[in-house]
Amino acid sequence: MPKLFKALGNWVRAKDEEAAKAMSDPVRDSRFAIDDSKKQIGEFTGKIASLIAENKRIGRDAASAEAEVDKFDEIARRAAASSEEDDVRSALERRQTAQERLTTLRSEVERNASLITQLRNQLNQARAKVAAAESNLTRLNARLEGAKVRQELAKASSAFNTGDSPLAALDDLERQVDETETEAEAWEEISTDAGAEEGKALEEKYGSGSSSDVDDEVAKMMAAAKKPSGGKKS
Repeated sequence: MPKLFKALGNWVRAKDEEAAKAMSDPVRDSRFAIDDSKKQIGEFTGKIASLIAENKRIGRDAASAEAEVDKFDEIARRAAASSEEDDVRSALERRQTAQERLTTLRSEVERNASLITQLRNQLNQARAKVAAAESNLTRLNARLEGAKVRQELAKASSAFNTGDSPLAALDDLERQVDETETEAEAWEEISTDAGAEEGKALEEKYGSGSSSDVDDEVAKMMAAAKKPSGGKKS
């Protein structure tokens, strides 16, 4: 029983492999892979675009923070000119807060810019790879179709040299014609032999017509020789 289950399992496995091979299509699978890659590139492009937009917004916030720094620096100078120490302190505190924010935003913009450059390079490489894959797919598909044509022609040529060829019917016909002609010749020879035997039997039974004619001619000549000549006198 275990051997039966093992054999059955192997049979099912072989059938699965045959079905998988029959269903496989390298050209189709490659096209699907390219389509999936294009979809990923589209999603990747969208994320990069969002990051670029976000970095532009951060850049605008940095510009606003820089304007705040300049503004409160100017206010502190004016307050100092007016001998308003408390106002100077308050203005400088506001300028410091704006400066800290500006430093943070600029740092974030620089990091994002570096990341965007890296991602765009990766995006360009991915696009180039997909473009090359599409070109290769076209080229390889053409080669595959050409190989299939050559394979079919080779199979057809091989089939023409075997009994499976459609032209083998002509060979069979030729053999049949040869056999029929040979058989007809044999029957003709047999018929000729039968006619000759029949004629020979008749000659033996009734005699040959040519021999009878010779005998008659001999008798006539002998009789003519025995007659006396009428022109001579005694």
